[in-house]
Parts: sequence; structure tokens; C-alpha cells
Amino acid sequence: MKRPMLFWVILFILGEVLYRIFPISIIGIIAVGMAFGINRIPNNFVKKYKKVFYIGILFFLFGAIRLGDIRERTAFCKMEEGSRVTVQGTITGTEVSGKNRYYILKSKRIEGKEIHIGVRLLVKEGESVMLGSTFAGTGEVKAFRTASNPGGYDEQKYQNEKGVFLSLQKVEVTEQQKPVVPVRESLYQLRKFFSKVYVMLFGEKNGSLAAAMVLGEKESLDRDIKQLYQRNGIAHLTAISGLHIAMIGGAFYHLLRKSLGSYPISAGIGISFIILYGIMTGLSEATVRAVIMLITLIGAEVSGRKYDSITAVSFALLVMLAVNPYQITRAGFQLSFGAILGIAVVNPLWKHLFPKMPRFMDGLMVSISVQLVILPIMLYSFYEVPVYGILLNVIVVPLMSILLLLLLICGGVGCFCLNGAFVPAKPAQLIFILYEKLCMGSEKLPFHTICTGQPSLWWLLLYYGILFLILVAAYRKKHKLLILSGVLYIGIFFVFLFPGKFKICMFDVGQGDGIYMRTPDRKHILMDGGSSSKQKIGTYVLKNGVKFYGGAELDYVFISHSDSDHYSGILELFDEDTVHIRNLVLPAVLNKDESYKMIEEKALEKGCTIHYMKRGESLKMDDITFYCLNPVEKSYEDKNQGSLVFLVTYHEFDVLFTGDIDKTVEREILDGLNRTIEILKVAHHGSGTASSELFLKKIEPVAACVSVGEKNRYGHPAKEVMERLEQFSEKIYLTKRSGAITIDTDGNRYWITTFRTE
Repeated sequence: MKRPMLFWVILFILGEVLYRIFPISIIGIIAVGMAFGINRIPNNFVKKYKKVFYIGILFFLFGAIRLGDIRERTAFCKMEEGSRVTVQGTITGTEVSGKNRYYILKSKRIEGKEIHIGVRLLVKEGESVMLGSTFAGTGEVKAFRTASNPGGYDEQKYQNEKGVFLSLQKVEVTEQQKPVVPVRESLYQLRKFFSKVYVMLFGEKNGSLAAAMVLGEKESLDRDIKQLYQRNGIAHLTAISGLHIAMIGGAFYHLLRKSLGSYPISAGIGISFIILYGIMTGLSEATVRAVIMLITLIGAEVSGRKYDSITAVSFALLVMLAVNPYQITRAGFQLSFGAILGIAVVNPLWKHLFPKMPRFMDGLMVSISVQLVILPIMLYSFYEVPVYGILLNVIVVPLMSILLLLLLICGGVGCFCLNGAFVPAKPAQLIFILYEKLCMGSEKLPFHTICTGQPSLWWLLLYYGILFLILVAAYRKKHKLLILSGVLYIGIFFVFLFPGKFKICMFDVGQGDGIYMRTPDRKHILMDGGSSSKQKIGTYVLKNGVKFYGGAELDYVFISHSDSDHYSGILELFDEDTVHIRNLVLPAVLNKDESYKMIEEKALEKGCTIHYMKRGESLKMDDITFYCLNPVEKSYEDKNQGSLVFLVTYHEFDVLFTGDIDKTVEREILDGLNRTIEILKVAHHGSGTASSELFLKKIEPVAACVSVGEKNRYGHPAKEVMERLEQFSEKIYLTKRSGAITIDTDGNRYWITTFRTE
């Protein structure tokens, strides 16, 4: 077998994946079945590589057992929030989140029990902690936040993927033994020193960018430039990658080899340098992968063996997953390995198919190869792809080698003579400007970004299955299979255009409203979007939520009335470059307050068409009709009474959106409600001013959904309202308990799911 390591790591991953579904006893039975099959299959290939297959079974079991071991240890960390816990271990790193600086502890003991996991510490003000020190302390358990909306940030998942499973705050240091040689602390201070040099040379914006590129220093990375790079598909430039490790570590090793003439000594010093550089830059997924691969390359040279990139990347994958199996779901981890597989597996295909292809096409082919592999990961993790990212990378990646060399010279010279470093800083500054201009120019082109929403797991499996068929057919020159696979590959993208079900998602926005809808023909609608209890609701909930469903282009946005808990997030969306609102619908009231006028001005400024609706009017999209039941065209002393109210119908399915109306308006709209309602969006977050017995008895909602914030100061939902809902509804959902509430319907049947399990 040419590459047994690849085979083993696939089985390791299979063991880990299956353990997420089945108990360890089933995994054991599968392993026994594999061993039995190896003995019984009368195949010469299997017989020849019987030992390789047996070792593969061990790796399969190892994958499952390793994940089970991590789960068992982390289960111990699920302690009551606020309880005091004693920990011991070694401080291995730092992390900045908001205004807080956390220390990462590799634990040896937790509450006296031997537990080896990552712990995040927020020490008390005035306490001093040194990286690399042996530490003991006591702190309060602080639970990681979990996502409550589609596309939302899940702190627990993010930290687990980094190997951190427990968070303590208000930590008191009881014992700290500083290292004899403070390697980690010295490297951290060195990184900070070089970061300051770059800021002095390039200014805050490009200086922070240079520090991110060379040192992995992302704490001060300019937010605007970071988002600009992300939107255009070149964010990988700001991360320490294989290019950095190869240029810095590889060049240092080869210089040593030429100077010393000894492979073992050069390898020892070179590997030590590479590891120290990796530690200094923060050991991101791409860094660790690149460090392992470069060490493998050096090892192959020293031992006189031939280096194989597929075996090296397989070994790196195995080592990293063995350390922390949770990494497999991390986007950065997947993108890093996906890019390498694209270069190692897909890129050679072009020369195989087109041996006379000119050399100037090499960069484009590399970029296409990488994109072919990482495209599903991009869509699954970020819900959209920049169309011109492939072409941009053809330009920026070759320049990156020059830029990195200039930055290294700037950093080295700047340590001793800042004025002297300004000379190489000039061309580096020009490259930074070119990158920025290219990104800004790209964003002016039509169809800059395609937002598909998150594809299903079945689509991902189908994509990679077809890509595998294309590779097999191309390498073996099976032209008919290649054409068929190519047609299938193009065809799977039309899935995103097929009609689907009518989807409604009531986001958990805290104390406020935010309801997304997608019609069967993929028109995207937002009904309100604001909160009085959460900040930046548009940036962190609405934007990510609508993109999760492919709604970067919102066809209609309805604002029921001009209370901030219904529009604050929509104002943020108006300022968001990656979300476009085409039409805005407002209530046709005569007494517009300042907030109402501000919304109008913002919409007109952004080129949005404004519509005003009143009772008796309707709006039809596909087979879905929005019947407006309120307001009438008059002045309202209480703007809650002037809320837009819509009866939305899709064949036999009906849902009623009530804004913040009260009992008076409920009585007024009853004549327009001549049918029972499947879903009721409960008015005014469950306030006692609405949801009267008369109203609920008339509409008889099957399910009632309340958008309400936890521990809100209004006491919503009111106790009497909940009692009435229990009397007239079969099921009640509260966003503060369920997270986002999603309804899918084909017009006859419907399904309600909650983001959290209540």
C-alpha cells in the first residue's frame, strides 16, 4: 500500500465520527467485523497488506476511544455556575476577549482529581501570572455561552474545539512557581515588542496587519481591514500558514545545513527554532499543521527517505486529532487541511490533463484547486463565497512571499535602527495599499458574493463524492465518467435554486422581535428586528441568521412600529455591506414620531424602496399572501396600537403576526379573522395588555410563540397571559427557553423545531 498513513487517519476519523452516533460497544462490534472480514476475504491485495489493515482497525478503535476519553474528562467539568473550584497546572497561553485577558491553563488536577484538559482563567485584578509557570488557584465556574440562533456564535463549541472545557473567573492565585527559563513568557514579550515595531513603521491599521501576518498577533488587528479581507476571500493572509513556516523555519534550517554541514545538528537546531516560532505565533491550526509537516520533511531528509506531502499531511492530521478530537469541526482546521489537499491532490490533475498548459497559468490552477476542495467548508461555515476570491488569490499569494520577506527585514532591522527599517517598509506599504485597492475594486463588481445559506450534510457528502469521482476519472483518463461526473458537479449547485418549504424562524433576540421568512421560491423577508436587552443584535443575530438561510438579499423588511426593540437591529443591517434590503414596509400612520422619520431617512439613504400599508391591503409573494389587518390610516396616541398586523396564508397554513397591539386592536381585527390560526406570534412579548380571552377563543391557535428576553424588567410574559394561552393553545414556545423557533410548512402540514431542547 503506497500511503498507509492516509488509510489509517481515515479510519481514525471514522472511529471518531461513529462514536458520536453509536456507543462504544457497537464500535467494538464493527471492529471485530472488520477483523473477521480481513481474514475471510479471498483477495490478494487484502492478504498482501493484512498487517496494514489490522493496524487500521487499531486506529479506528483509537479514534473512538480517544473521543470517549475526552468526553469522560470533560463531563467532570460540567459544574454548577458560581461554584468555587481549585485547579493546578501549567499556564500555556493567553486569550483576549472584549476587555478581558484570559490565561489558558493545561490542568494537572481539578478539585484534587487528576484531569488533563484546558481551563480558561480570568484572574482577579492585581494578580500577576507568568506564561510557562506552574500554577495553583481557586476560581468561580463561569459557564460558556451556547448559541440560541442559527448562525449564532457558540462559545462552548469554539472553546471545546480549542481544547478548553472549563472557564473560571475571579481566580485567586494560591501558588505560582515561575519557570527557571521563561521561554513562553519571553516569546510572548518578544511578539509584543515586534508588534510595536510594526505599528511604528506602518501605523495602526497596516502595523496590526503586519503583526498578524508575521507574528499571529490578532488582538489588535484592525476590524475594518479584517472584514475587508474576509469578504474578498483573502483572510488566510492574516494567519500564520505553511508559507510562513516554510519561508522562516525552512530557510533557517537550510542555512544551518549549508553552514554546519551536519544534517542531524542542523535538524535539531532547525526543529527547535520552528517549534519556538510556532509557540510564539500562537499555534493556530494552520501553524501546527505546517510545523508538523516541516518537521516531517526535515526528518525525511535526515533519514534519507523521500518526502511525501500526502503522508505528511495525514500524519499532521492524525497527531492533531489525537491531541483534541473536537478540532475536526473547527472551520480553520478544515480550511487548513482542505487547502493542502487541494494543492497536493487536485492541482497535479491539471498537468495530467493538459501537459502543454503554459506556466503562467500555474497560479490560477493552484487557486482553483484549493477552492474546489474548500468551497463546501466555506458555505457550511460562512454561508457565502466571494466570487472573485480565486482571481484575487492569483495576485495576492505570489506577492505574499515578497511581502513576508520585506516584513521580516523590517522587523529585524527595526529592532536596532527604526529609521533604517523605513526603507524596506516603503515597498511593503505599497503592497498593503494594493491589497486594499484590489479588495475594494472587487466589491464594486457585479455578483461579488454568492450567499447560498448553509447546505445540508447530505449535500456536502454528495459534493465530495462527485469530486472524488472526477479525480478518479481524470487521473485514469476515463473520459465518459469524467464528463458524467462534471455534469453532476454542475448539477448539484442547482439544488440551491429548487423550490422548498415555507420557512419561518423567530430569532431569539432577547427582549424584542426578529422574525425571518423564506418563501418556497426563495424570497427572503424579515419581520421586525430589534432588542432592548441585547447590544448589536443586527450584527450578531440578524445578519448571521438571515445569511444562514441564504438571505443576504432581503426582498422585504417589515417594521411593525417605531419602538427600538423592533427596529434597532434593522438600522445596523442598513449599514452592513454584506446585507442588502430592497423594500421596507412601514405602518401607514399619520403621526410619525422621530424614530419613524429616522428609519425613513436611513432607508432612502441606502436606496431602499419604502411602502406604507394599512388595513385591507395585501402583498402576495409566490403562493403566500400577507393580509394587512392593522393599522388604519390615522394618528395613534399609543404607537403600539398602530403596529402592523399580518395574517400570512400559504394554502391551508395560517400564521398571525401581531406586533405590539393591545386588546382594543385585537377586538377591531377580529372581523378579518374568519379562520383558525395554526401559529400565533403572541402580541407585545406576552404583555398583559394583549392576548385577551375573546381574541384567543376566536382564533384558537394551535401553537403560540412568544419572543421574550430572559429576566426582562417588564415581567413578560404575564402570568395571566400564559394561563390563557395554556387554555386555548396546544403548545407554547418561548424564545428565552427554546432559543430560535423554526416553522417549516408545505402549505398543509407543518413542523416546529426549537434551537435548544427545552
